[in-house]
Amino acid sequence: MELNKHFKFILVILSISFVLYACKNKTKVDNETLIIQEKPFKKGNPIVYDVGMADPHIKIFNNKAYLYATRDEDKLAKDFIMSDWKIWSSKNLIHWTLETTIAPTETYMGESKSCWASDAAYKNGNYYFYFSNGNTDTGVLVGKTPSGPFKDVLGKPMLPKNLTPTKEYDPTILIDDDDSKSAYIAFGHHRSSSPDYYFMIAKLNEDMISLAEKPREIKITGNAKVLGGNDKPTLHKFNGKYYLSAGSHYAISDNIYGPYVKTGNSGNNKYGLNSRAHGNYFDWNNQSFHTWCHFYLGKDVARYRESYISYLHYKNNGEMVTDTNFLKNHFSMGVGQYDANWKKIEAEWYMKADKTEKKENPNGGFEIQNIKNNGWLYFPNIYNIENKEFITLLVSSIENATVEIRANSSKGKLLGICNIEPTGSWTNYKEAVCNLSNTKGVKNIYFKFRGNSTDILHLDWFSFNSTK
Repeated sequence: MELNKHFKFILVILSISFVLYACKNKTKVDNETLIIQEKPFKKGNPIVYDVGMADPHIKIFNNKAYLYATRDEDKLAKDFIMSDWKIWSSKNLIHWTLETTIAPTETYMGESKSCWASDAAYKNGNYYFYFSNGNTDTGVLVGKTPSGPFKDVLGKPMLPKNLTPTKEYDPTILIDDDDSKSAYIAFGHHRSSSPDYYFMIAKLNEDMISLAEKPREIKITGNAKVLGGNDKPTLHKFNGKYYLSAGSHYAISDNIYGPYVKTGNSGNNKYGLNSRAHGNYFDWNNQSFHTWCHFYLGKDVARYRESYISYLHYKNNGEMVTDTNFLKNHFSMGVGQYDANWKKIEAEWYMKADKTEKKENPNGGFEIQNIKNNGWLYFPNIYNIENKEFITLLVSSIENATVEIRANSSKGKLLGICNIEPTGSWTNYKEAVCNLSNTKGVKNIYFKFRGNSTDILHLDWFSFNSTK
């Protein structure tokens, strides 16, 4: 009898352990399926594994990526438990170094578990860290480097409670590209069904810690089924257009103040790409990216998030597309890493580019166009290439052109040369195959383009092959 009791006790303990393990490791990658989330073999998604990274904002300072995020402390919590902010840095969007942890006691907040969303900006020789005190108010810290140390120069909220008729939290900063580099802050909680909840915007003074004007409501119009209600607004600008997003839902305007027209969802409601995908859109090295966080157990199960990243593309009409095709096939690999055994590598998955443009493909998707002489694309960290004897490029062209495949720089060791013949039109594609050599080890590859026109060829994708 006593042994039986011990046996039952052990079974109970094992059952509890199994449930906790499952809760810890399951990831909701779409609306239907929970799968086990294992630590990735290579750095990828999540951006940093097992830290509860939430509300990520990536900003580029001094040609280096800095990720500002809050942290979900408890993997099984039913409420938000967010005890500090962390700043990470990366030179390649793959390997991240923890630079700084900011505790709420370093601010006017004091002891708190309400370290909500943040953002950062640079102006006039200073870096500014804007942070949410829960859903109550917004503060600002000032430092001399992107990772601090920072000082609470006001010792009180920059956006105090009751400043406006709505909520003063979840700040986003946009420094415009006008002559004076005007800075703006947007914040709040929008609900299209309630007149008491809306996003606000105000211009900042040159000191970046005070408002130059009274905040005004951001008007959101249009019939698209997005932006029905959420907090954490994000502002960015691309090709002269202003983008207001909440999660991966977004609206577009010709004016920083709006009105913003509801446009769509840059994602597809999988991988957490929905209205709760708090994060930001950013550009680096002529490439666009999207970073966001996800309640991977489901918000109703636990308020615990991890953060992801993928390539971002813009349609010719300005609509945004988070590359879910990349996520579907290479989620755990992450951006900036490639496997020569993949069936194909899309040309738009480059990490750096010069004298080229990413445009819509006439057959759907995206490709590289408007390639000029000496233009190049950079694809670092190509694994399993050592036994590949050929490379295949899917191209369209209207003239003879040359593609040089080089290692480590656009002038680096030559791995192969592809001579491209005209395909007859931009909508007629052909596969060009050329030999490869010197492929031992992991390779950082540059495609160097040579030709006579301002639009040498269009590159859709490439793949590596062997006869073995």
